[in-house]
Amino acid sequence: MKLLREAGDFPNKSTVEYATIKVEIPHKLIPANMINPHYRDEDIVQGLYPSPTGRLSYKILYLNSLELAESFVEYLHSLFKNRPYTNSYNLKIEVKTTTEKVTATKGKAKHSAQVKETLIGASKAI
Repeated sequence: MKLLREAGDFPNKSTVEYATIKVEIPHKLIPANMINPHYRDEDIVQGLYPSPTGRLSYKILYLNSLELAESFVEYLHSLFKNRPYTNSYNLKIEVKTTTEKVTATKGKAKHSAQVKETLIGASKAI
C-alpha cells in the first residue's frame, strides 16, 4: 500500500496529502437528521462524506492511501444496497492537499485505522 505524502514531503512543510470519498445524493433521499432547508428535493447534496463506519456525515473523511479509499468504496457499495438511496448515489475518490497539518495528520491516522477495522469486521462477517 502506497501511503500519501505527509507534512514535510512538500516544499511547504505544512502541506499534507490525503484521500477522501465524496458522496453525492439527491436531497430528498438523505437521512432525516441531515435535511437542510436550503436544498430543494432534487438538488444533489454537496459536502457529504462517509464516516469510518459507513454512515453519512458532513465531516471530511481523511485516509492515508488511495488503496484504502478504493477498498472502502467497495464496502460502501455493498452497505448502501439496503439504503433508500441505493440507486441514486455517487461515490468519488479524491486525493487532496491541505495546509491544515494537525487536523489532516490526526484525521488520517484515526480514520484510516477505523476504516481498516470496519473492513476487517466486514470480511469476518462474510
